[in-house]
Amino acid sequence: MRLAILITNPNHHLELTIDVAKLIKAKGHQVTYISLCELRRMASPEDVFKSEGLDYIKFGSLPQNLKPSSGKQTLGKSDSKLRALVRLAFWLLKLKPFIKKSLLGFDKVLLMNDAAFPGDKICTWLKANSIPFYLLQEGIRFPLPNETETKYGANGAEKVMAWGERSAKHFRTIVSPGTEVVVTGSPRFNKFLEDVRSYPVKDANKKVLGVFTNPIDDQGFCSHEAKLELFERFVQRAAPQLKGMNIQLGIKCHPREDVQEYLTIANKYLPTIELPKSTVEAILAVDVGVIMASTVGLELLGAKRKIAQLEIPNYGYVFDYHESADVLKIPVEGDFDLSVLFGAQAEISYFYEHIAIGNAAQRITSVLTE
Repeated sequence: MRLAILITNPNHHLELTIDVAKLIKAKGHQVTYISLCELRRMASPEDVFKSEGLDYIKFGSLPQNLKPSSGKQTLGKSDSKLRALVRLAFWLLKLKPFIKKSLLGFDKVLLMNDAAFPGDKICTWLKANSIPFYLLQEGIRFPLPNETETKYGANGAEKVMAWGERSAKHFRTIVSPGTEVVVTGSPRFNKFLEDVRSYPVKDANKKVLGVFTNPIDDQGFCSHEAKLELFERFVQRAAPQLKGMNIQLGIKCHPREDVQEYLTIANKYLPTIELPKSTVEAILAVDVGVIMASTVGLELLGAKRKIAQLEIPNYGYVFDYHESADVLKIPVEGDFDLSVLFGAQAEISYFYEHIAIGNAAQRITSVLTE
């Protein structure tokens, strides 16, 4: 079997697939990474590929004034006609020829996104060329304001590999006829839990509340300015409580965000630190986490940290975090009590409803090689 693994992110996409790639290669199959990381202005993880002896093909770097894959306002909002035209032109002139040259001849393709550009275009091309593809869940799933007509998981994969039963139930309601949904777990979370167990225990005397932001503006929930205003409203109301409890405030941003923007705002109300850039290290440096709309909420709960979630204006509390007893809702306006988050550790049953127990890489390997 010849398997292509298509990635657009050198971090979590690699964490999700690298153990699978090694296992499949060890079985005598050919595995090649097709890296489109440069589309996201991130470097392909060539050192990892080379050190693991894995073949790879990477897309060339983009011109500095072009970024068709995400969020620059110069192209308009995510659903703008200008952005759609730029993406179509880029697909036809640059990306489609690369995909055709790179993927023809492969028996199967594994990818992490079948709905967002360029995954939607690539899946259409794969179907037209009768190359079966498999989707491995890359993050928590919830409706996005800028979601296209094609929903994530519904673009005709042979199989959708879900992290846990909660996600599987969601996918079974939207997948195309003929697509099978299987629960495999997540190699990334397997490693995350191993890392959590191996790290030294945090100093219990120094309490830290960490805010873990993500680009909800790119996701279409609000403007950039509104996102920062939402953050500032929270810090303004939280500051007296944190000072009263002698709790340090820390910030961990998504890689596409500017941490200095957040630090400038937060430091108007109380001294604030930047948390480690590593997500695992940042989570283990805090006692409690505050989130907007990202998978880091599951990671915090998996590390037995309780969380608070910010209400997003007009959209409420996205995903189902509110169904966990260890989550505090932070309204756009009004009071909240952060003290309820400190003390006992988070109860982990909710986490395991989302993340199946067991060796996920082995399960995914079995799905792809059967």
